[in-house]
Amino acid sequence: MLSSVPSCVTHSPQSHFHYRRSMIIDVDTRGIIIDVHTRSMIIDVHTHIYPERTAARTLAAVQDRAGIRAYTDGTIAGLKGSMREAGIEVAVVSSIATRPEQVDAMNQWLREICRPPVYGFAAMHPDLVVTPDLVSTVRAQGFKGFKMHPDYQGFFVDERRVFPFYEAAQAEGMSILFHTGVDLGLPDTVHATPQRLALVLREFPRLRIIAAHLGGQDMYTETEKYLLGREIYLDTSFVLRKMPLDILQRIFSKHPLDRFLFGSDSPWTDQKEELDFLLSSLPFLTQDAKDKILGANAARLLEIE
Repeated sequence: MLSSVPSCVTHSPQSHFHYRRSMIIDVDTRGIIIDVHTRSMIIDVHTHIYPERTAARTLAAVQDRAGIRAYTDGTIAGLKGSMREAGIEVAVVSSIATRPEQVDAMNQWLREICRPPVYGFAAMHPDLVVTPDLVSTVRAQGFKGFKMHPDYQGFFVDERRVFPFYEAAQAEGMSILFHTGVDLGLPDTVHATPQRLALVLREFPRLRIIAAHLGGQDMYTETEKYLLGREIYLDTSFVLRKMPLDILQRIFSKHPLDRFLFGSDSPWTDQKEELDFLLSSLPFLTQDAKDKILGANAARLLEIE
């Protein structure tokens, strides 16, 4: 049985960044304390929400196209309820702009709706003109980075037309979360393969890339070949409970543990089930490793206190 007390602030000597930790108290059936330890706050870096007026329609369309199930109603209220049920303290939400003219409206909506403990990745589109102050303005507005989905947005991740944006994000130290690998709703052409991401890393070695779905959904051999050991973050979203344990073990053993981030892909997975699986079903990860993956790494990367 677990209980927690209010969070405290802990100093991270690696980055001089402070992040909250919760005290966890284990008690037996008689109520006697048997262990006391702390963990960093749990941060889900990969979630999606939709405006209330369109959420039901969007969920139905994606479920029909991709053959997957939604576990919330797709609204911010549904996300917060899922977070409470799972025991997740912080979430980062994303929206995908399929046309450049959608970007400003999407980001305005995200600014209006996102308040701690829910933060936003800004929408971006490859055809949007990159002005000198675009990235710095997005940072000043409180966004933690950008989200791009090359399959939905119709570009290959290593196309040179996107390089001015990558250069600006690299200069500003802003993260970009990419969908990587196969998308079940658009399976025919994979626009962000691990190999293509490796080419982006070669051109922009300081760009803070988060490769969703552990580097490339259903492309794990290519992930091992091109991404593991590189300066790139991998999130666990959607694929964590679907991958064979031997492949998971290889990925976690061959990549720096401070480069993994917990993500669920909510509403397209159940946050509690994803969290419980990471906590209880990966015996090759130490508690310290899980602590990093579940929150400490994201808190440092995204500067979440």
